Amino acid sequence: MTSYSIGDQARAFALQTASHRLKTTLATLTSEMASGEVADLGQRLQGNTQMLRQMEARISMIDQLDRNAAEIEIFSQGMQDVLEAIRGQTASLGLSLLAEPFSETPALVSMRAAEAGDAFETVVSRINGAVGGKYLFSGLNSDAPPLLSAGRILDELELVTAGMTTATDVSQAVSAWFDAAPGSGGFLDTAYQGTIGQAQAFVVGDGQTVELGATAASTPLREVLKGMATSALVDRGLLAGQYHEQRDLLQRGGQIMTDNASEVLAEMGRIGQAQGLTERARTENSSARAALSAARNNLRAADPYETAGAITMVEAQLEALYSVTARLANLKLVDYLR
Repeated sequence: MTSYSIGDQARAFALQTASHRLKTTLATLTSEMASGEVADLGQRLQGNTQMLRQMEARISMIDQLDRNAAEIEIFSQGMQDVLEAIRGQTASLGLSLLAEPFSETPALVSMRAAEAGDAFETVVSRINGAVGGKYLFSGLNSDAPPLLSAGRILDELELVTAGMTTATDVSQAVSAWFDAAPGSGGFLDTAYQGTIGQAQAFVVGDGQTVELGATAASTPLREVLKGMATSALVDRGLLAGQYHEQRDLLQRGGQIMTDNASEVLAEMGRIGQAQGLTERARTENSSARAALSAARNNLRAADPYETAGAITMVEAQLEALYSVTARLANLKLVDYLR
């Protein structure tokens, strides 16, 4: 009978290789037990990983849609906050200018005019507000403020109304300037810096796009600015010395603000609808993500009972290998020759 033997160095190498293999297998099994996922997905899926890739791509897309929805929620809430502040300010100021019977004295007219001027500056500043580096009411041109400063707008209106001596003429000129079509040298050409007729669109779900069309060029905001600017011109000294005409101009501005209150509310309602659509899309996205994540986890999950059994088996093999290694290490030539 032919026998084969290997040398000590070869035997040591074979034992080292076996030990490394078992330790690597044990580390892999331990990792699977801790993470709950198999280490070799290709083997689990027998090389067919297309479905898993599709699931993960879909989950990534839903994550992006959620980021879009989160952005529009922040943006739309910023718009609502601005419009609510403007609505409250113009409602009180408009009623005050329109209904309060103040006397035609220079002091009272000057006080009301200063109030209108301060309010106009505040409103323009609010409309020029930004969230996350994007301006709220500039349309697609969200990297630039929608309006010139309040002072520069009033400078333009002073040029338009120069030489006029009645509140009626001034009011009509201011109204025509704000209502002028693009290219006519009015508000849209000289004071507004955003886009016209182009809503900001956000994709928030499959076939679901939410648009925010409110800009500083929208009719409700233009009417707010028109009413406040009409009254604020008195603070610039327009119709100086004609206290009756100045009071009339203040009241005309108050009338515009009061008449426009419902339009501001309607604009807030349209933004509220966009917020509702966004919230519904986020709910649908959350449900879809949960279902896909569960399906993906089922494909990637490691059986804890099977893994535990494999760990026990590998540990037993390691113990046996260590025992063999110890016995071989204790062999002596004298014992062999006996």
